[in-house]
Amino acid sequence: MKLLLTLGTLVYLATVAPADCLANEGQDIMQATFRLTDGRTSGTAWLVSIPSESPNPQKTVVVTAAHVFKNLNGETATLVLRKKIEDGSFARLEHKFAIREKARPLWKQHSRFDIGVIQLVLPDDAHVKLIPLNQLTKGKSASELLPPAQPCLIPTFPAQMEGNRAGWPVLRNATVASFPNAPVNRHPQFILDFNAFGGDSGAPVILNSQKLNKQTADANRGLKIVGMILGQHRQTDRTITPNEERTVHTSLGLGIAIHTEFIRETIAQVK
Repeated sequence: MKLLLTLGTLVYLATVAPADCLANEGQDIMQATFRLTDGRTSGTAWLVSIPSESPNPQKTVVVTAAHVFKNLNGETATLVLRKKIEDGSFARLEHKFAIREKARPLWKQHSRFDIGVIQLVLPDDAHVKLIPLNQLTKGKSASELLPPAQPCLIPTFPAQMEGNRAGWPVLRNATVASFPNAPVNRHPQFILDFNAFGGDSGAPVILNSQKLNKQTADANRGLKIVGMILGQHRQTDRTITPNEERTVHTSLGLGIAIHTEFIRETIAQVK
């Protein structure tokens, strides 16, 4: 009986501990992810803290796909933040900030890829969990962290959908569907088995550490951002008849992500 109880305890700890870790990772990334909109269209953005010289100990940057910024009209955009209220729940906090000065973009864009970042000063009452820059994985770890079938988590706003009135994202599952995914200078993008929609662009991709393989689980547990959603693969069919011309786009259920090595390069442009 004693042996059975001991084995039962070991099994229980082995199954519960990773789940607790996953719950924290999911909550952490959702608290750093927000909808970026002009009231007409929107994308997904997330907040990263980077070291700064005095007087401020850190800077906050908004990270998203560059085409999200380009598709927003006007000189300002709205980041749908959240604030915590007295009963412990959350309320919507819409924060407008400048993204252009007349026609001049204020965001920084990668020279080769669809990545945009902009510095932001957050309102004091915003409830935000910033992602430290060191939680964006470096390119040399891609082959280890992104094998085929590796499960990932993606917080996003598909088709401008919000999880509730406070503006929380929807946390979705994906698995790595491409190989090889390194070295990143030869394979800058990777494919996810994930049905992407409009509004998903800019969403961060994190490892689902509950399902890491046993060899890398201990070393790689904890929040690790490995990529960002840029778009989707789809099939396009065109038909022409004497009476009409029709174009039909069919999703392949495959999302396109960019490695975080190139997001790091873009953030490095922020002075």
